[in-house]
Amino acid sequence: MSRQADADHSINAVRRAFEIVDALRTHDSLTLTELAETLSLPTSTAHVYLQTLEREGMVVRDGRRYRNSLKFLLYGGEARQQVDLFDASRQAITELAVETGERAAVGVEENGNRVLLSLVDGPNAVSDNIPAGEFTEMHWTSLGKCILAYLPEPRRAEIIAESDLPRATPNTITDADLLERECETIRQRGYAIEDEERREGMRSISVPILDPDENVLGAIGVTGPTNRFDPESMYTYSRLLERKANVVKLRIVY
Repeated sequence: MSRQADADHSINAVRRAFEIVDALRTHDSLTLTELAETLSLPTSTAHVYLQTLEREGMVVRDGRRYRNSLKFLLYGGEARQQVDLFDASRQAITELAVETGERAAVGVEENGNRVLLSLVDGPNAVSDNIPAGEFTEMHWTSLGKCILAYLPEPRRAEIIAESDLPRATPNTITDADLLERECETIRQRGYAIEDEERREGMRSISVPILDPDENVLGAIGVTGPTNRFDPESMYTYSRLLERKANVVKLRIVY
């Protein structure tokens, strides 16, 4: 079903409720007036939605401000546990973080986005408050590009076609043909590199996690500042990541 068809069959009240949840997530917390202005809603309408969400335990009011409740933590934790790759990769990314000193992470694809399934910071990792569960454009990160490269061609083409390939930094790939060529390069060398394509001053490298039939389940990678991710370090990390990916694959199979 197309996105337009999906929209035609949607329930407006449900869609609006999720718009409110997403606005509260983006802004951390909002007053009633701020929320109404953000979503261009009448204050009375916004108030009814907030009251309903509060009664259902999805929103918490702190004085005049509203925020999403910790119930979302429960939902997110349980959703993550349902992905086999989460348990299978936990030890591997913990070891990666210790061995490299950098941030280690595992990503998967969902609805055409890179989802950060889990991450562990090593002692030298650059802290930026990125949470597990973060969704980003596939072409922004090495995790996303790696998964994209190993997806079946029809699915890869669909994701690229449905994205407007927005730019995050001057280095972001925003041309579909260039992105396809990048995916081909990734498959040839076996790993993906992100060179300041999402955040300036940061690089990352990722390898795919494949099942026994060579279907891509996700990707595992490390991230750090450009001065610590020189060509020699990147080569060393690529070999280390390949070993960790193989361990994760075996844990999923057995």
